[in-house]
Amino acid sequence: MTTRITYLSHKRTLRRQITDSLGERVRAWVYRLLFLLTLLFVPTASVHAADAIPGEQWCDRPVDNIRFVGNKVTRYEVMNRELLQKPGEPCSLDNIIDGIQNNLDLGLFRSVRAELHLSEGRLELVYYVVEKIFFLPIPRFSRTSDSELRFGAQLRWDNFLGRLHQLKLTYEKRQEDNGQGRSGYVHSLDYTVPRFFGSRFGLGVSLDRIRNNTELSQDGIVYGEALQERQRAEWRIARWANESDGVQGLSYFVGAGIERRDYAIRSGTVGPFSDGLNVTLLTGFEVKQVHRSTFSRRGYEYGVTIRVADEALGGDFSYVQMDALSRWYLPLRRPQTNLNLQLRLGLSSMAPFGQRNYGIGGGELIRGMRPGSATGDFLVLANAEYLSGFFAYPAWRWVAFADIGNVYLKDDVNILKQIARGGFGLRWKLEQLTSTDLRIDVAWDPKRQKLTPYVSTSLTF
Repeated sequence: MTTRITYLSHKRTLRRQITDSLGERVRAWVYRLLFLLTLLFVPTASVHAADAIPGEQWCDRPVDNIRFVGNKVTRYEVMNRELLQKPGEPCSLDNIIDGIQNNLDLGLFRSVRAELHLSEGRLELVYYVVEKIFFLPIPRFSRTSDSELRFGAQLRWDNFLGRLHQLKLTYEKRQEDNGQGRSGYVHSLDYTVPRFFGSRFGLGVSLDRIRNNTELSQDGIVYGEALQERQRAEWRIARWANESDGVQGLSYFVGAGIERRDYAIRSGTVGPFSDGLNVTLLTGFEVKQVHRSTFSRRGYEYGVTIRVADEALGGDFSYVQMDALSRWYLPLRRPQTNLNLQLRLGLSSMAPFGQRNYGIGGGELIRGMRPGSATGDFLVLANAEYLSGFFAYPAWRWVAFADIGNVYLKDDVNILKQIARGGFGLRWKLEQLTSTDLRIDVAWDPKRQKLTPYVSTSLTF
């Protein structure tokens, strides 16, 4: 009897030990999982420790002079206005390092570094920069989700006159059905001046002309075929509100736009669409705090644009439209890894030319869907991309993305009704060029049970 009691007691003790051991293992795995998730999804701190600056031992006195080396195109004043360290002020390593980052944020340089030189009791701060290629004719090629081919060329000068002005001239041919269907042409010019000669004012001008064969359809109803011609011009004047001289922070703007559209009917009827002249006034603001590293970005930007059209301005239409945009670039603790998010909201009382202001689908909105699959007066859209680099090839990163959103008629809004698509892709950062990346995406449409590829020389956002 005593032997049996001893055996049962030993058995219970052994079971308890096994159970405790199993529980400890489970808890240990849970803790490891939580730790890994924390490492993966908690963003890195935005405050950087002061990097070593050659000659930093002399940073105990005022800086007498600041000089730049390596800028063959970029003007001195463009780089100097990004500096927090000023001549005649006490030397600050933090301000010097912030100047390095601010100049990298311009997107003009492959690298920026600083050194302090002491000669005959005078302290000189020298920034060494390596410029990218600014003037570039870029071949453009992309394929939309409805098999429309877009190809042509863009002449881009991202540092025009060496003053950070951006000039883009684009010529693009578009043809549906993989180059076998309706065709058309797009010609455009965009010119942006962030600041005029160090003042608080900037300028943006946009011109384009579109001539294409198009199907006149809305809400699934095809009305006819037409040759469409569109000419548009828009300008805006911006004013920087922040105290710094750089090109980050808050700016607000006013402007105007004019667009003429004509339809030549080839078959059927024009339906709800109409010719006419659209004249708008616009205003809004932008906030930008985006910082660049060699292969990624961090920070945020957001803004709102309001457009008002009225027949009293000389146009044929009257309406109000508001568009809001927010973007976040979040570096994760895993090296070369980012989580990028974008939110868009659009509202309009109506739209000119008998159409609707918003549509979803395509490589820039909801990948995997046909462009214009649905149209409406109210747009809600969210895009998310998880990017992770290849350690041996840091210029390449693979991407997992998700797009979710919808459009609604103004009398039929249901925010809970959303459309979602997702997929995978690749990004190739062309280090020698300014603002140029190769984008390859493949999106899955569960409704059509179809994979749709996208190839482009510009990022989603």
